[in-house]
Amino acid sequence: MTDIEFNWQQFLEYGDEKSFSVIYNCYVDNMYSYGISMGFQEEACKDAIQDVFYKIYFLRGKLQHIKNGPSYIFRSYKHRLLDLAQKEHSEDTSLSTNYQETPFLTEVSILDNLIDNEEAELLKKKVQILLDNLTSHQREAVYLRYMMELEYEDIANILNISQESVRKLIYRSLEKLREFASNDNMPTLLWIAFAFSFHL
Repeated sequence: MTDIEFNWQQFLEYGDEKSFSVIYNCYVDNMYSYGISMGFQEEACKDAIQDVFYKIYFLRGKLQHIKNGPSYIFRSYKHRLLDLAQKEHSEDTSLSTNYQETPFLTEVSILDNLIDNEEAELLKKKVQILLDNLTSHQREAVYLRYMMELEYEDIANILNISQESVRKLIYRSLEKLREFASNDNMPTLLWIAFAFSFHL
């Protein structure tokens, strides 16, 4: 049993305040980054995070059957963001965004002290081209797997697809990235840059 699984169980069964704080602190930053990457505004992300943890805290008695904490948290968060966006859309007829089809956005950020500015800018452009070769769904799956470090089961629940589909999606994404990098003779440093390529 992992620390998160233990704290999730402790909170649901006993209402342990410390366990709740551990869970919150573990996921709040990643949830915010995930929401921003889905194209939502800062305030919407913050509101959705607050709503999700408010629900978990006050309705824990109804969540006893939930065994997979991370999956439940991220899926609830994504649904809450979509609900807030839909509400905003219904109140403002000038908005035409279909948030169910909002592209998953990524922004390259490279540690400037690794390399000089000119080389950093060149690598930044190359990494962005590399990421642009992935579909929105592929970027989201890779983000959840390698940046959020979620299990395939969690990602499947969040994206509402099977675990096998998640595995295929990520495998094809990595194959596409490797092929593109190989064809462009991208240096090892570029893969270091790729590790920092998602906007956090």
